[in-house]
Amino acid sequence: MKKLVVVSVFLLSTLISVAQYFQTGQDPASIKWRQINTENFQLIYPDYYEDQAQVLTQKLEKVYDYASYSLKHKPSKISIILHTQTVKSNGLVAYAPKRSEFYTTPNQDIYPLDWLEQLAVHEFRHVVQIDKVNSELPAIVKILLGEQGTALVFGAYLPWWFIEGDAVATETGLSNFGRGRLPSFLMEHRAQLIEKGKYSYDKAYLGSYKDYVPNHYQLGYYLVGNTRQRYGADVWEKVMQRVGDKPFSLTPFNKALKENTGFGKVDLYNSIFDSLATTWNSRDFVKDEKMNYRTKSQKVYSSYTFNHWLENGDLLSYRTSLNRIPAFVKIDKNGQEQIIHQPGTIFDESINYLGEWIVWSEQIPDLRWSHSGRSLIRLLNVKSKKKLQIQPEFKAFAPALSPNLKQVAMVEADFSSNYFLSVYDLVTNELITRIQTPDNNYILSPQWLNDDELVAIILTHEGKRLAKFNLKTGRHDLLFDHELGNIKQLVIKGNDLYFIASHTGVDALYFYNFKNGEIKQVYEPRFGVAYPAVSANGKIVLSEYSAGGYRLIELEQTESKGLATLASAEYPLAKTIAKQEMGIPDLSVSDSIAFPSKKYNKAKHLLNFHSWAPLFVDPYAYEFSPGVSVMSQNVLGTAETVLGYKWDTSEKTGQFYAHYIYKGWYPVLDLEASRGKRASNYSQITEYIDNNGNVVQRDTVSKRYTWNETNFSVSGKLPLVLSSGKYSRLFQPQVKYEYTSNSNDDSTPEGFPEGAYSSVSYRLYFHQLLRRSYQDVQPNFGFLLDGSYYHSPFGSRNMGSMIGGQSIIYLPGILANHGTTIYGGMQQRTNGNHYSFSDVIRFPRGWARVTTKELSVLQFDYELPILNPDWSIGGLSYIRRINANLFYDYGLLSRYQYQNGSVVGKYNTNISSYGVEITGDMNFLRFYAPVKIGWRTSYLPEIKDVSFDFLLSVDFNSL
Repeated sequence: MKKLVVVSVFLLSTLISVAQYFQTGQDPASIKWRQINTENFQLIYPDYYEDQAQVLTQKLEKVYDYASYSLKHKPSKISIILHTQTVKSNGLVAYAPKRSEFYTTPNQDIYPLDWLEQLAVHEFRHVVQIDKVNSELPAIVKILLGEQGTALVFGAYLPWWFIEGDAVATETGLSNFGRGRLPSFLMEHRAQLIEKGKYSYDKAYLGSYKDYVPNHYQLGYYLVGNTRQRYGADVWEKVMQRVGDKPFSLTPFNKALKENTGFGKVDLYNSIFDSLATTWNSRDFVKDEKMNYRTKSQKVYSSYTFNHWLENGDLLSYRTSLNRIPAFVKIDKNGQEQIIHQPGTIFDESINYLGEWIVWSEQIPDLRWSHSGRSLIRLLNVKSKKKLQIQPEFKAFAPALSPNLKQVAMVEADFSSNYFLSVYDLVTNELITRIQTPDNNYILSPQWLNDDELVAIILTHEGKRLAKFNLKTGRHDLLFDHELGNIKQLVIKGNDLYFIASHTGVDALYFYNFKNGEIKQVYEPRFGVAYPAVSANGKIVLSEYSAGGYRLIELEQTESKGLATLASAEYPLAKTIAKQEMGIPDLSVSDSIAFPSKKYNKAKHLLNFHSWAPLFVDPYAYEFSPGVSVMSQNVLGTAETVLGYKWDTSEKTGQFYAHYIYKGWYPVLDLEASRGKRASNYSQITEYIDNNGNVVQRDTVSKRYTWNETNFSVSGKLPLVLSSGKYSRLFQPQVKYEYTSNSNDDSTPEGFPEGAYSSVSYRLYFHQLLRRSYQDVQPNFGFLLDGSYYHSPFGSRNMGSMIGGQSIIYLPGILANHGTTIYGGMQQRTNGNHYSFSDVIRFPRGWARVTTKELSVLQFDYELPILNPDWSIGGLSYIRRINANLFYDYGLLSRYQYQNGSVVGKYNTNISSYGVEITGDMNFLRFYAPVKIGWRTSYLPEIKDVSFDFLLSVDFNSL
């Protein structure tokens, strides 16, 4: 029983609020939706996506048996929502409410398999995982909690490295490709183990602010795959069965691992990576000390990619690092760097150069809809600083400037997953031509061969192939129909086409000769190379990977190797996994209508009650209290509902509660209502009088009383995303109406302020914030403006009014990753009869809040990271960073002065505080969501006192 209580408290306190309403955003309101229903799937998609949805449904039905095989479980029917207008490439599965979401636009960095097929295999494996746990759960969990019970157990007990590693292993075993056969995916751990050694389990899983740590997809593939190789394919099925079957056990995942492998997860990690380190260190990965490096060694992980030679011998590169935001930099012959430009968010593999020009495709978010957006082609002249831009018709990637600097070629994808090689006029921004292959092949990395021809990579059913496109005829021809693995990053120099390929199991440099059609390998590195640049005189520079990031190397004279002399890649782990599966599914399907479809009515699907609890849960405040609640969210993510009854333990009263949010229109509509009892106490004085009329005794008794209270509010806000370039911007106006009615019951004393009062508030919010690097404690530059006004124009009770405004300015600190913050706020309140509005601005830290007529506050903060220790304290906590914040606060308070209950004037008071906040960024119990925890020490000079406060916040957005 004690174990049950401990586990229940852990689950409810850390996860119950995040289990509901995993919200990814909304699609444009103009979309008309349709649906296909089969035995296993419900596909929900825009009406113009009918043909593609029919094809995808057939592929999913074929994947169903194959992706279920090694977990020995066939899941129940699931809804899949297709987001066709987003510029992001992604997929996900959630279980509260239960659904999967596919982002249908492929990116330029995909491995050699059709994008929708990648999603079908990888995401459906997640469906199998979570439904497997659900099928094993005791009925009591589902009866008490609904779908969120499954999500809680799944998220609490299964580490993310397993969830994603198992899906990567499945995509690798069920295809000839997959990330398990992608050298760039596999090389990061190899470089880390050889050059830096093995990290602790906590660091490898939970990350670090000090070092770059490969992500949980890569970690998971090695752990899941090698465990399958050692102990058989069914080991993970047994682990998941126990997790579902024993949710009240403290460590079901670990216990199942020990039963089936003899190791817990930490010991299993150590065993597998010790073995990998031994294997990799026995091979020839010796560093070439004679290598001609063009970039200086960096103390902090930094990568130099997308390279280009300038005429004077300087290099252009795109630099990313842990401690600086991404930037185009110019690197001279001595390795000295100069920042040229800091762009916005760039699409994968979408940077190119010609002469003094840089061209890239940048993500521009939609003004309102998260599942929409556009591409903007930007151009920058390094010498003149001239800037140009093109707004293409469709989503566009991988731009390339023509040799005459008059045109820009790019890869476009429309909302219906049609893929084009398009050319736009640089002067008029008009479309010149658009080519689509007969098989609608996805096109990657186009490069101009001459004014009429381009070379690109096309994704075929057999893999990636080199092809030549003729703009006049619209035709394309394969240059070399041979499997070379993952081909990418084309560069043309004279008669040679340079590119990166994974033919031998490592990303190496090759070239194709246009005259004789031969392919040769130029250079094979230790771990991997990328982004070749060839100068006018034939010098080659490459980004070579190391544990410290991609560094630039200039190749010395090398001897090319013919393709026939090179052994094709072998991936033993991938081969083992593939043998444990049913085989590779044949995903060739018919283009004809295979399934009936019908309209999906948004209005009929606004309510979808997926979860409930014997507690009252507030998913927006991350709180719960005694009571009951039911929760609804529709699968399109436009409507959310909470209904319930909550018990106030301090007042010992209960209220019925309803909250509804609709996000399907341009403004977001929010309605909230409650009805029930409230309680308080009043003092009753009894006087005892003697025969002479004198008071001889007084007794004061605190008496409890209750009243009836009804609350209602409705608000509308318009979140407008104005982000562009390196700044994120949000403008959000909001209007809110609130109504409260109080009425007496039998216990309410005389004089209680019975009646109704209402208020209207108006708010304008705007922020502009510079992108942050991973190690920044706050933005290095930006500002926030927030103004509001409250009044009560209606009702029998007057609440007075409140006007206030606050702003924050972010400035850089003395050293990198430090930050300075200046906060200012002012408010003015007029009191009503009995009631007044709450403060809208901050109060000086350390002081208890008091009611003021006017309040002005000024705060200075200087925050800095003290230490990045990467400390593990058993399995209890993992400390990644310790921060300090030095602050000074000043407040000017204007308060009412009363005499005999009436206001006779006002007086001013100055208060201040200064002190330090020490916080740690850490993870508890190896739970993936990071926690910031610490304390604040404040000195209050006006009263010569010291105040202490506990600080705690949880970042659920990282899940």
